[in-house]
Amino acid sequence: MDAEARLRVNENGRVVIPAAFRKALGINAGDEIVVRMVDDELRITTLKRRLERAQRLVRKHVKPGTSQPSMGECRDVYDRLVSEGFRKAIVLTIAAELSGTYSVATTTAQQMGDARIEVVDTRCLAGGISLIGTACARARRDGRSFEDATGLARRLSGKAHILAAADTLEYLKRSGRVSGGAALFGSLLAVKPILEVTDGKVAAVDRVRTREKATARLKELIEAKVPPGTRINACTLHTNDPERARALGDWAQERFHCVEHWVAEAGPVIGARAGPGVIGLCWYRSDEAA
Repeated sequence: MDAEARLRVNENGRVVIPAAFRKALGINAGDEIVVRMVDDELRITTLKRRLERAQRLVRKHVKPGTSQPSMGECRDVYDRLVSEGFRKAIVLTIAAELSGTYSVATTTAQQMGDARIEVVDTRCLAGGISLIGTACARARRDGRSFEDATGLARRLSGKAHILAAADTLEYLKRSGRVSGGAALFGSLLAVKPILEVTDGKVAAVDRVRTREKATARLKELIEAKVPPGTRINACTLHTNDPERARALGDWAQERFHCVEHWVAEAGPVIGARAGPGVIGLCWYRSDEAA
């Protein structure tokens, strides 16, 4: 291809780019084009390529993370609840080891003189928090008192477990927040780590080399903790991998007596720490909520 070509501007103001240049630049019909002047030269690229380059730079240089809410943000939520007529609320937070949310929520709740806010450290994250939330909602629906529901949340704190298979070591290494992870990073193999969340701690407990083996190993570890047929309250979580998550959820419902079950995205903490392609099961034994 020639180093330069003539561009033609037609009657409606559109720039016509020769086919050879379009092919070399990777430009397709309908693409958005970015035109820049650099050192008296006109440079053309596609918006798609600029976005891809920006994404590569982000993956290379930006460390994933999450941010706890401020006291002002917590106060805004509490004030809105009060304005809507609520005088009592249970606030379920991510494990204190993983975020400062519990401290912020508790301190803010103490300033609410016109409402009773009970803050509970769930010792878990993602689906574990949701499972405790549905247990409390059922208790209130069934006519149990606010105190009973709060007590239930505290009893289930630390009882929800998560076992998950991640698709890459990259995010774990960059987050630096997973215990046991250092032993995984010495290998250059594209391994799939198995993660466990128990009582507020996230640990890398195993590793395998393929997605298929990761799923099989994940099932083995789950069954080692929960015998088949056990009554559990469960949810299957994932980060941008709903098909594999649904398959894992179907397996869980076949193997265990799931009092409740749903499939959902894991949320920002697991997404930031473990990256896309995570699937896992979150559960607690149903008799622990009795």
